[in-house]
Amino acid sequence: MEQQKVGVIFCAGGKTRYIDEARFAARSVKKHMPDLPIALFTDQPVNKGREFDLVFESHDYDHPQKLKMHGMLHSPFERTLYIDSDTLTQGDFTELFGFLDFYDIGITHRVKCKWPPNSTPVFIDYVDSDCVQGGFLLFKKSEAARAFIQDWADEFFQTPGHLIQPGTEYGDQVVMNRVYKRRAETSNIQVLLLPNKIYNARPWMWDQLKKDGIWSQTKILHAHGLNTPPHIKVMKKIKHRLTQGIQR
Repeated sequence: MEQQKVGVIFCAGGKTRYIDEARFAARSVKKHMPDLPIALFTDQPVNKGREFDLVFESHDYDHPQKLKMHGMLHSPFERTLYIDSDTLTQGDFTELFGFLDFYDIGITHRVKCKWPPNSTPVFIDYVDSDCVQGGFLLFKKSEAARAFIQDWADEFFQTPGHLIQPGTEYGDQVVMNRVYKRRAETSNIQVLLLPNKIYNARPWMWDQLKKDGIWSQTKILHAHGLNTPPHIKVMKKIKHRLTQGIQR
């Protein structure tokens, strides 16, 4: 495999809709950085199209979320940005790769919210200092970065596929946090904490970003449904408001 200097990887499989999300996300990257290589790791037969420069297919795992660590460990790039497939890039972020002159990995924190059961999360602060977010990882091919990702993979791969559910104790993010805290305390890994409001903006902070006048600085949005056509979004909003009106 010919090694390339920098690039983005997406990992998507299991269902066609996740592949569609990844294509949408990749198109948004290419819109702002047309020459930046993009690789997709998947468990489905996928044509590269105009979105992907490389496609790697693997059937070695019992859950598509395990493709995430597989893709990181097999990245064709010397310096890689992994982002979840449910993202939208709004600006050039190539400055990120330069940070790896000094760091092994770059991560973002989870947004701090109240998480009421069966209800919409309520924004508290941009940063939850107790939790890093698993949908973004900037890394280079250093021994320290590889050891971190391998440790994450070794622990997460022990979880049976039928138990895996993103956003729960059986998701990859919980394992990532355990490994991150352990590695940060015991190894020489150099970690850069990047602002989530710019590089990994989750939907629960969007209103606050607009209130604070920094929405235009956000480069990567991260939320389900970003690839939903506008007319479908309008219909969903109307349906939601009507439902709320009936409940009241």
